[in-house]
Amino acid sequence: MTELKLLQCRLDGRYDVEECLGRGSYAEIYAACDRSAADEQFRKVVIKALNVLLQGYQDPELERTLIQNFQNEAVALDRVRHPNIISRLGHGTAIDLSGTAFHYIVLEYLGGGDLAMLCRQAPLKLDRALQYLQQICAGLAHAHECGVIHRDIKPQNLLLTSDHETVKIADFGVAKLEAADGAITRVGTNIYAAPEHNPLVETAALGTSSLSSHLQLTPSADIYSLAKTAYTLICGVAPRAFAHDPITDLPAPISFEPWASSIVRVLERATQTHPSDRFQRVQDFWDELNEAALPVTQPLIYGRPRQISSDLSLEADVLTTAAPPKPRFETSRELQQHGAAGNGALRPKIVVPIADRSVSPSTRHFAPAQPPGRVTVAVSRNALPGAPAGVRAMATKPRRRGRDFLVGVILMLCFAGLLLATGAYVRSLIRRQQTTTQTTTTSVIGQQAITTTDLNLRDGPSASNNQIGLAEVGSRVRVINVNSSNNWCEVQVLQHSRPKDEPTSADRGWVNKRFLKFD
Repeated sequence: MTELKLLQCRLDGRYDVEECLGRGSYAEIYAACDRSAADEQFRKVVIKALNVLLQGYQDPELERTLIQNFQNEAVALDRVRHPNIISRLGHGTAIDLSGTAFHYIVLEYLGGGDLAMLCRQAPLKLDRALQYLQQICAGLAHAHECGVIHRDIKPQNLLLTSDHETVKIADFGVAKLEAADGAITRVGTNIYAAPEHNPLVETAALGTSSLSSHLQLTPSADIYSLAKTAYTLICGVAPRAFAHDPITDLPAPISFEPWASSIVRVLERATQTHPSDRFQRVQDFWDELNEAALPVTQPLIYGRPRQISSDLSLEADVLTTAAPPKPRFETSRELQQHGAAGNGALRPKIVVPIADRSVSPSTRHFAPAQPPGRVTVAVSRNALPGAPAGVRAMATKPRRRGRDFLVGVILMLCFAGLLLATGAYVRSLIRRQQTTTQTTTTSVIGQQAITTTDLNLRDGPSASNNQIGLAEVGSRVRVINVNSSNNWCEVQVLQHSRPKDEPTSADRGWVNKRFLKFD
């Protein structure tokens, strides 16, 4: 794993990187302070850095795809600017302290966590859940009007402000910019993703009729994920029992509420397997959900009734400010070519450590400068007596030159000896490491280990192989085979740390050994 060296550094002369908030497969998220922010609201920002080397290897084709997706995320965020969608504040390309070039986008900081975390702390009351859902529907409806389909709506991608009053849609990394363009690619999170783009669902599940014609991605895919998210907010648990299936009931004791059957009716329609059987507009879904949540009768003794508007549109002056300039991210090869050509293209900014303010440049000590045209000459006490000062100085020069030459020769010999000794040590270290590696490769077979992160089980010893299962963080596995050419090993999952998202997925596959902690 090659992580970026950015902590306690200044990026682009303005962003002081303070902490790492998390890492994904190919992105690192940092909190930073924008020293140049004119608005105090955006003083604290989030730096999302694309790191194509985070998995420990470089693939030019994969890098090009990741960069294209990263640029699409920035373009999507600029196209759908809305009070309930996270804002992009800037972008750039830089070089970290280790010399690694990377692209980044700057996002607004939301300090209230995500809705998944909030639901784990305590179940939401129905009115509170509906207030959040109205905001989510407003942002999502605006995105659809702008031609953007998110494709990964889930509680983890719905972020809250510090006061927990406003929710914003985040992570447009797999968003589709034009709904009618291109074939459907399989992305998203298994529990929440619609069947037409769910990575663990076969296309045949949509029915034979869909196979006879070209299936286009529509906003109903996001409405499917939105309904599964609504289930989580209302019930306090993820809809694992309805993965790949329509929602048909609510868990006890919520199922006994007077509004439960009406809510189920709306969620069931929104999560139908075939896209044409769902709601086609977010506004229609929200109208039905808001209406279903109203009680049949409202006692007058309980104060004023719940007032949640059904209108998702915004006035023109409520919309957010204009977007920053459009980014154009390049591959590492293109960056090198432009740098060598010197064609005036923008070069990556170099990240610098934040200076220690306890030492100012004025406190540094330097030797006093010599006046122009004047040279100080050291005069030997052994010079000829009675000779003028200039003659005595000249008499010391040959002797000093000889001494300097001798010192230089000695230093060169010492340096040559040091090089020879270093070379011998390195060669012996390599031989020892090769022997140790061969021993270690075979010795781990049969050992048990604990996964340190969620690991995709693949059908071969490479990240480019197909995913066939998942070993959750904290799962116990046994090594049954080792690939001698890289750091991958084949494991059998002995015990999952949490219930499997996909019960039929494989429990045996290849993983990167660096994410295993052996007993």
